[in-house]
Amino acid sequence: MSEDRAIADDEMADLADTILMIAKKLALRGQDQRVIVPLTGTEVQVVREVERHPRSTPTEIAAATGLRRSNVSAAIRTLEAQGMVTRVQAADDARSVELIATDFAVENMERIRALWVSRLRAVPEADLAAATAALGALQAVERHLAH
Repeated sequence: MSEDRAIADDEMADLADTILMIAKKLALRGQDQRVIVPLTGTEVQVVREVERHPRSTPTEIAAATGLRRSNVSAAIRTLEAQGMVTRVQAADDARSVELIATDFAVENMERIRALWVSRLRAVPEADLAAATAALGALQAVERHLAH
């Protein structure tokens, strides 16, 4: 570790490890698929981006998520077949399409978020309060780690 760094490499590695373990424990399981439409990790990233940024193009989604354009296209085809997204022609360019999340996709994401909340409710309130206090900082880290 360099002497001029305030945060030790071991602490950063522990932070990353903890985030990964939390994500693993929040991951959807077989029994969860009774109430949600099962999606691959790529499909979740795509539908999440479309939900947050309606009328995004496939190229914009690829850039925002760091996914390959071909993988985004494959995910869009699957999501469209499942009724999760719809394609609309771009107003300014008839050759381009934009994507909109359907009500079905929004409801599915709400059910996923509810499952996460139910898992997190098992954590003591004081620990949850401390974790949520760090939410802004964690979101900033996520933005800085973007592709």
